[in-house]
Amino acid sequence: MLRRDYCKCTMVRNYDYGEAAEKLRCKRRWLEENISRLPHQKLGQSPAFCDCELALIQSMFTVLPAGVLDLLQAGNGQTERPEPEQRSVHPLASIRPSGPRRGRAVS
Repeated sequence: MLRRDYCKCTMVRNYDYGEAAEKLRCKRRWLEENISRLPHQKLGQSPAFCDCELALIQSMFTVLPAGVLDLLQAGNGQTERPEPEQRSVHPLASIRPSGPRRGRAVS
């Protein structure tokens, strides 16, 4: 993918930090602090955001609770369910006490 292949804007409208924050309904400072992780255009010293980049930012931080993905797939007519992810964290039932601590020798 080339750098701007994702952009489907028919009329380019660039937003500065303040306008982008208003559209995303977030704090300007959050955009400024996270700019290195967010899609944007660098025009000199001023980052700019088009509507496609704002949509990408919004999708990066969209949270889907468990079960919502199943509902979305059922609505699309998909019958295949994704395989559940393997958990690397053991359930609470497997947690055991570490045992008694050794005392320190005092000299």
